Amino acid sequence: MSERPNSGAEPAAAEAEVSPFSLWFLRGVLVAAAAVVLAFAVQAVVSLLDDDEAAELPATTTPTALGLDEAADSVEAGASETSTDEQTDLDAFVDEAIAFIEETRRRNFLDRPDVELVDVDTMTRIVLDDLESELAADPEGSAASLAFARSVGFFGPDDGFLDVYEVFVSGGVLGVYFPSSDRLLVRSNGELTLLAKATVVHELVHAFDDQHFGLDRPELSTDGDAAWAFTAAVEGSATVIEDLWRDSLSAADQAELAAEEAVFEVGDIFSLDFGFLLYQTAVYDYGNTWLNGRIAEEGISAVDDAVANPAVSSEAVIELPGTVDPAIIDVSFPDVDGEVLWQGSGGQALIEAITFAVGGTPDTASGWGGDALSVYRDPGGRECLRWDIVMDTPRDLDELDEGIAGWVAEAAADGKIIGDLLRIDRCV
Repeated sequence: MSERPNSGAEPAAAEAEVSPFSLWFLRGVLVAAAAVVLAFAVQAVVSLLDDDEAAELPATTTPTALGLDEAADSVEAGASETSTDEQTDLDAFVDEAIAFIEETRRRNFLDRPDVELVDVDTMTRIVLDDLESELAADPEGSAASLAFARSVGFFGPDDGFLDVYEVFVSGGVLGVYFPSSDRLLVRSNGELTLLAKATVVHELVHAFDDQHFGLDRPELSTDGDAAWAFTAAVEGSATVIEDLWRDSLSAADQAELAAEEAVFEVGDIFSLDFGFLLYQTAVYDYGNTWLNGRIAEEGISAVDDAVANPAVSSEAVIELPGTVDPAIIDVSFPDVDGEVLWQGSGGQALIEAITFAVGGTPDTASGWGGDALSVYRDPGGRECLRWDIVMDTPRDLDELDEGIAGWVAEAAADGKIIGDLLRIDRCV
């Protein structure tokens, strides 16, 4: 989540602004849907913190130190080195994938990206090193991000970022692209499998979009929902092209790829909060569906436009054109009793994520009109949120009230309609 300068209550310090958008783009093999692990590959994106500090990364060093005021340890050369034969195969496939992407998108790469094959331990270490460096570099912003994750229920009261993302990255991540450093990593078990190739294609699309349109968008820190919508455009772009590459494979290769995905070990990934996993993975499914609809009407250039000029809300990505009122209603940030940490918009995507497994339906968040969310620390030191949500019609508001009731009860939150809005309060 990201936030904008707060209004009302106590002003948050500028330094406490969290999440100038785009930390990493991660590709994983899991999706949580009705408590079933699907066999096909889906992605996961992390966008809680900025990566501006990790700008120029040597290829053989971790991006940052692990949250201490010390220099980063080097990644052991052997940990990310590939054999000569594997490197030859990788280079040849990167050339092949670049040609496929350029032909499909009708543009050329500006530079040839370097792709590194790394094992799971190295990839996990690099991502966690970068994360912990960001936490250390901006303690106030990190505290605000953590307060959001805890108060909305994505993290437990005692969970920290490293606790959650060690499970998340080691269990489900196949590739990662760092926009600020152009670093592209792909997980490998010692051979260039079809699953690794699919990951290379996906991450190369991120590099392609970054070269042409720029994926480092700090301005999106003013609106968490807009940041989610941009993520859907970016991951939808990569998923559309990856799917076209998959379609180009022979039937035998498609079956082999599906078999590789089916046996991928996801570790303890499903020990994490269900809503958290849905919020991370929904950008791929929704982004893919949204862009395929636009491509059918506008052609492949719709992908360029979606990345360059992303939708202004998750509603614009999720809902079919003409089915809801796309106008965003301005909602004032609610006053709170405590120290405001950050304020922003949650959006339809966040409502869907937290309610899906506890009685929510597609109607619960449909008809979203606008919202304003304040995360704060109350006088007793608890991390809290107050979230005011308005809907397009009174019927939509009643459906939201009914659909979110399960989450309110399970999260020990308070939810009530006040005039034309629903207010959610929760402290941990």
